[in-house]
Amino acid sequence: MTYVNTVFTEGPLEAQASEFASYVSKLKGEPEEKGPFIIETRNLLKDKKFEQVFQLFAKSTSVLLEAPEKEFEAIFNLLIAILKSASPDTHPTLIKSSIESLVVNQNDKAIQKLKVLQNLYNTLEYASPLRYDVFLTILDIAAKNDEIDTLLLQLSRLDTWVKEWAISTNQIRELYMTVSNRLKEAGELKLSHDFLLKHLATYSSSDDLSTAKPAVIRAVTEAIQLPEILSFEDILELHVAIQCLKSEEKLFDLLKVFLNGNLKEYKAYVDKNPDDVEKFGLSIEDNTRKIRLLTLASLASENVSREISYETIAKALEIEESEVEMWTIDGNLLNIIYIIFNADICRKANNFF
Repeated sequence: MTYVNTVFTEGPLEAQASEFASYVSKLKGEPEEKGPFIIETRNLLKDKKFEQVFQLFAKSTSVLLEAPEKEFEAIFNLLIAILKSASPDTHPTLIKSSIESLVVNQNDKAIQKLKVLQNLYNTLEYASPLRYDVFLTILDIAAKNDEIDTLLLQLSRLDTWVKEWAISTNQIRELYMTVSNRLKEAGELKLSHDFLLKHLATYSSSDDLSTAKPAVIRAVTEAIQLPEILSFEDILELHVAIQCLKSEEKLFDLLKVFLNGNLKEYKAYVDKNPDDVEKFGLSIEDNTRKIRLLTLASLASENVSREISYETIAKALEIEESEVEMWTIDGNLLNIIYIIFNADICRKANNFF
């Protein structure tokens, strides 16, 4: 979504407004040239009551959803062009009103809606806070219509856009949480987790951290749960996470097992807290597999210059020696070692625990 004006309309405002009114009147099934919508528009234009014309048009977007697909984008582009003539004080409200029905109405024009909203987004200035509202609308429509894949490339630029929009901390917080939730619903679990951490990073020591606690608990359980997350420093670098976990000692203890512990320590935790793992929504079987991989990687990183016997590995993982090769191959050991080794350096540099 780069800044390119993709709305091509010509003519004076009155001509554009008359064209739009005629189209809406036709969609409403009103008499040609004599419909109530046309008459009301003409009277307002005659009296130079342009702001009332803009309000009337902004409320008519639900009618535009009945437009044929081949005309849908063009008529919305015309509306966007007309509303650009509104005063700076009323323009934001008009835009928000005009796009509201695109989310509420569940018809089958998802692709057309997304094109229209992208056009609108691109006509707004880089620093316009309205881009925030339009982006959230795009996200909602994409998520509700299984089109979230179309936004994945743009999400990598979201941090930059947030700075350009100059929105409040609460808006940034809401944005990251909404993105995280939508991605989770779409099955993009690792990316969803990344945006959850961005959400938590917006909290400072002066905030009411109790409101962040559910997100912190979710972040910790996801980090343990997701197979591709093999280092946990990102969570522990967050002030809000440390503060919130002080009242969740058992979950914090489990996190520390995955951070610094091994299979033996994990089993000791489960024996001591038999119901907690499932209470946190985690799988004992999946956890055991993950802690075995982390134990294997730690064992390898501690013996970089020495060979490790199958017997040593089998004992540490509590498996048969015949299974060792399968674990080293299936676990993509070199990649895991690299992740853990670098995470360990970061942890020592930041004096974690």
